[in-house]
Amino acid sequence: MNFKDLLDKYKAGSASSEEAKLVEEELNKHEAIQDYLSENYNLDFEKDILEESTTKETTFVKKSVNKKLRKVILASVSIVFLIIFIIFCVISPIINNLYYDPSKKTVGKEQQDLYFDLKVITELNYPGYLLTGPTTTENLGFGTHNIYFQRRNLFTNEIKEISTKIKRNNKIGLSQDFFPGDYSGFTTLKFSSQSKGQSAERVRDRLLNNIKELNPISYISAYIIFEKDLSMNEFYELSRKYEDKIAFKWVAVRTGSETVRGGYKGQPAPSMSGFNPNEIGGSFSDDRADENKYPYLQMSDWMTDGKTIKSDFAEYYTKHFTSLLKYMADREKAVTALDHNDSKFQYYKDSLKYIEENGVKTYGVLVYAEAKDLLEFINNENLKFIQIDNVIPFKKTP
Repeated sequence: MNFKDLLDKYKAGSASSEEAKLVEEELNKHEAIQDYLSENYNLDFEKDILEESTTKETTFVKKSVNKKLRKVILASVSIVFLIIFIIFCVISPIINNLYYDPSKKTVGKEQQDLYFDLKVITELNYPGYLLTGPTTTENLGFGTHNIYFQRRNLFTNEIKEISTKIKRNNKIGLSQDFFPGDYSGFTTLKFSSQSKGQSAERVRDRLLNNIKELNPISYISAYIIFEKDLSMNEFYELSRKYEDKIAFKWVAVRTGSETVRGGYKGQPAPSMSGFNPNEIGGSFSDDRADENKYPYLQMSDWMTDGKTIKSDFAEYYTKHFTSLLKYMADREKAVTALDHNDSKFQYYKDSLKYIEENGVKTYGVLVYAEAKDLLEFINNENLKFIQIDNVIPFKKTP
C-alpha cells in the first residue's frame, strides 16, 4: 500500500494504530522540510519572482513606450513632409500661376515664353539692340525666377550677357544691364524743338561742321527726325534710295498725339515704339508664334510668302509693327514683370488702337552710315533734327 492510500485511510479514520503512526511520522517529516525551506529559501524565491515580474513589466512598458514614440515620430515626419509637399507642390505652383512664368511654352513650341517676350520688348523699345542667342530660366518657386539672355549692340557688335531675377510683381528696375540707357537721345531729339535759344538751323550747321571734321569713312550712329511723318511706302522708297549708303536700323513709329511730352501719361519713361525694318536684321528663330494672330512677328517671315515685289514691303512693315504691339497687348503679365514703366501695358493697347485708326507712319529713324554718306543724306532730305549717338573709326564687320 502506498502512502497516498495510507493517507486516505488516515483521513477516513480507518487506519490501524501502526498505519496512523506511520502517516503522522511522514507528515511531521514533510512539515519539518517545509519549515526548513521557508526559513532558508523562501525570501530568495519571492525576490526572483518579483524581479522576473518587474522585468516583464518594464519590458512591456518599454515596448509600449517605444511603439508610441515611433508612432509620434512617424506622424511628425509625415506632417513635416506633407507641409513641405503642400508648400512646394501645391502653394508654389498656385503662386507661380498668379504671376509671370517665363519658363512656360505657351507662345511657341520649342522656345520658352521669355524668348518671345524679350525679343518683342527689345525690338519695340530699344533702337540698335536685338536679342541674340538662347534665353534660359530657373524656377525658384513662389513667382520667382532667375533669367539669362544675351543682347547685341548692332552698332558696335558687342554682346552683353545679362542675368537677373524676376520676383513676382517687383520691377527689375532701371538697370543699365537690363534696360540699355544709351538710346535716350532719340526721345530727347524728338522734342528738341522746345529748346530755348537755339534755332534748328544753328543746330544743323554745327552738326554738319562736326561731321565734316571727321574722317570720311568714320562710321556714325545717328538719330534723325523727319520734317514730316512718312508712310511706310515713303519710308521704303527712302530706304531703297540709300540702300548702299545708309543702314536704317530702327524706325520710330507715331503711336499717339504729338502733344505727349517726355513720357506716357505722366510716367518718366519715354513713350516711343518702333521696329527693325531689316528682313534678317532682327532676332531669328525657326520657332514661331501664332502666325495667323501675329503675322510677320518675325520680320524674316515675309520670305516664306514668296512675295518680294516693291509694293509688298509697306504691307510687311505695317503687319510686322502691328503684330509687335498686338503681341505685347496680349502679354500683360510679361509686360508687368519685364518693363520698368507701370503704364506700359496700357500704352501698348492705346498705341495699337491709334495705328489701327491712323495707320503706321514714322517720324524718325536710327541710321548707321559713313560720314561722307551721312552728309549727303542730311543735305538732300527734308530732315528736322539730327543727333549723333556714336562714332567709331570705321564700320565693323558683324
